[in-house]
Amino acid sequence: MQKPFFVVIFLFLSMILKAQQPVELEGKILADSLEYTFINIINISSHRGTTNDPDGHFVVKVKENDTLQFSSVQYQKKEIVITKAILNAKFLEVFLLPGVNQLDEVYLFDSKLIGNLEKDFTKIDFYDKYQLNAPQLKQDIPSLIDRKLAATGGDPSNLLLNTIAGERQKVKKIKANMVYDDRVEKSLELIRPENIIKMGIQEDELMLFIYFSAEDELFNLYVDQESKGLLFEFFQHKVVSWKKRKGQ
Repeated sequence: MQKPFFVVIFLFLSMILKAQQPVELEGKILADSLEYTFINIINISSHRGTTNDPDGHFVVKVKENDTLQFSSVQYQKKEIVITKAILNAKFLEVFLLPGVNQLDEVYLFDSKLIGNLEKDFTKIDFYDKYQLNAPQLKQDIPSLIDRKLAATGGDPSNLLLNTIAGERQKVKKIKANMVYDDRVEKSLELIRPENIIKMGIQEDELMLFIYFSAEDELFNLYVDQESKGLLFEFFQHKVVSWKKRKGQ
């Protein structure tokens, strides 16, 4: 009577031990642009790992309830728990999605800049190029404005439509402002900022004074003719008007 009992116990224990033995599980990884990309395949439960071949196939030893982890720089990390159904199927297909790695803020040396323009602009010191006596760029008005101005008036139908919409007037105003700013810069090349400051203009009001002076037609004439002497005398007279306007 005892012999059949021990046989049953032996068979039962054998089944349990067999169920706990690792088996080789074949599988394939499916993902965009996977060719020649190798995925880290880790059995977290047994602390063993492998990888796939160029076509995405892999073989890994697993037991029921083991957890497989699939990870790569290019794809999102994925974990799969091995079930009895997976073991019975003897094959596992794994779908991986493209991954986006969120990088931490990176500080550049001691500048405290992090690459976020909205935050960085609050930490940057700005300087007036005229106060630094930096050389000023001489350049013609961009031809794009001239081309756009011509385009709004080339075809009669376009001229009518653009005139109604105010487009041509808007472009003309943009070009006029560019000419205006160009003359202002040129005037400071002809008469250095420090010489104008010596006339009695506050350093922080220099540009306001120049734009105030530029409203006079003589300003345009002297700047276009590059008449340094006349422009110098012109600024001297304008200083008087400027101070009167300020009530000094």
